[in-house]
Amino acid sequence: MQRTLSLLLSLATVAFLFTATGAQARTMYRATLAEAPTERVHVIRNAPWVCNGDSCATDQARSGPANTCYSVARELGALVSFSADNEALTEEELAQCNEAAG
Repeated sequence: MQRTLSLLLSLATVAFLFTATGAQARTMYRATLAEAPTERVHVIRNAPWVCNGDSCATDQARSGPANTCYSVARELGALVSFSADNEALTEEELAQCNEAAG
């Protein structure tokens, strides 16, 4: 019985460690705007975006790339490029993002 309990506790610990590690991993989002914003920091959907010229970035967005792109374009204007972990949206995806943001 004790051996079974010990095994279950070990498995639970391993599962917790994998879950905690996954939760800590963050996606880095980057956007290049058609026009540089006037403010350096913007909070978009509860995530701080820091801009330097026409380039803005965050690692705290909690949505997927498409939804995050829409939100950034809606708040900051047309985007020239958008990437998640250095994987850029295609031209078609970027056009849809800009169009959806209106």
